[in-house]
Amino acid sequence: MLEKTAVFFDVDDTLLDNYSAFKCTIEKFFPEEFSDEAFLKQLYRDFRGNSEKIYQKFQEGQLNTKQNYNRWYSVLEELNQKDSVEIIALDEYYHFCQSKQRLSTEMVMLLNVLKKSKIFCGILTNGFTQQQQKKLDQLGMDLYIEPKWQFISEDLGDTKPNVSCFKKVASQLPAEIAQIYYLGDSYKNDIAPAHLARWNPIWLNRFADEGELLVPQATTNKEVVELLLSKLLTIK
Repeated sequence: MLEKTAVFFDVDDTLLDNYSAFKCTIEKFFPEEFSDEAFLKQLYRDFRGNSEKIYQKFQEGQLNTKQNYNRWYSVLEELNQKDSVEIIALDEYYHFCQSKQRLSTEMVMLLNVLKKSKIFCGILTNGFTQQQQKKLDQLGMDLYIEPKWQFISEDLGDTKPNVSCFKKVASQLPAEIAQIYYLGDSYKNDIAPAHLARWNPIWLNRFADEGELLVPQATTNKEVVELLLSKLLTIK
C-alpha cells in the first residue's frame, strides 16, 4: 500500500543540476572549450569523481576543507590551462552558478504528485550541513518534505556509501514504512548501498555510468519521473 511506501531523494546531480553549474563555469573561463558536449560530460564525470574522493578523505581525517579546490587541478590539466586561472576563482564561480539552480519542472511535478498523494518523502544527501542545507533551501524542499526527514550526512554522523547510513535513516522512519524507493545518480554512493540496505534504488544515470546491479534506470528527469510513478502505481 502507498501509505507503507517512502520515496527518498539524493540532492547533488539528482535534484540539483551540478552539471549545468559546471558548464556555466567552463563557458565563463574557457569559452573555446564549451562546444564539445561529450568532452564536457567526461570532464565533469572526472570532476565529480574527484569531489567524492576528496569528501571521503576529509571524512577519514586526511584532508581539510580548503583542499576541496584540488578537484579543479585535473580539469585544468585536461584543458591545458594549468597556469591560466586561479582555482579559487573557478570554485567560487562554480558555487555561484550552483546557487542559481532550481528544481526542474519535472521534479516539481513529481514532488507535488507525491505530496498530494500523501506518500512519505525524504532526503538523504552526503555533505557538510551548512552547504547542503543551503542547497535544500534554494530548492525550496521544505515545501514538499518535512525538515526532520531531510538527512544530511554530517548531522547523521555517517556517510554514503556506507550501508549503515541508509539503515540509520530507515530506523528513524515511522514504523509503518515497509519499503523505500531511493532516487540517486551515483552507482557507488547511492545505488549499490541502497540495494544492500534493502531499499529500492532507481538510478538517474545521466552520464551512462556502468554498474553491476540490474536496477531501474533513467537518463533524464522526465524518464525518471515516469519510471518512479509507474513503480508507485503498481503497488497494491
